[in-house]
Amino acid sequence: MRLKEFRSLKKNKQIDTIKSKAALLFVRQQGCVDVILYQLDGFYVEVYFDADENGSQITSFDETDLLDIYLKDVNISAVQQLL
Repeated sequence: MRLKEFRSLKKNKQIDTIKSKAALLFVRQQGCVDVILYQLDGFYVEVYFDADENGSQITSFDETDLLDIYLKDVNISAVQQLL
């Protein structure tokens, strides 16, 4: 699936596609909101879930610079020990 095709889906179909085909990469908190990062066929999807509001928002992108916010929380010390 291409990014443009994913974006053209209705929200419920996007959620179904994420559940069935996407790989979970990372979960972070932004205030009271959980932000869940997935990878799907060469692009990325963020699901913003607010438990207080019982709602979600989905964003998708293919720009890798938007992943920088996640990289600061990645612990690579185990990999560094192997080098």
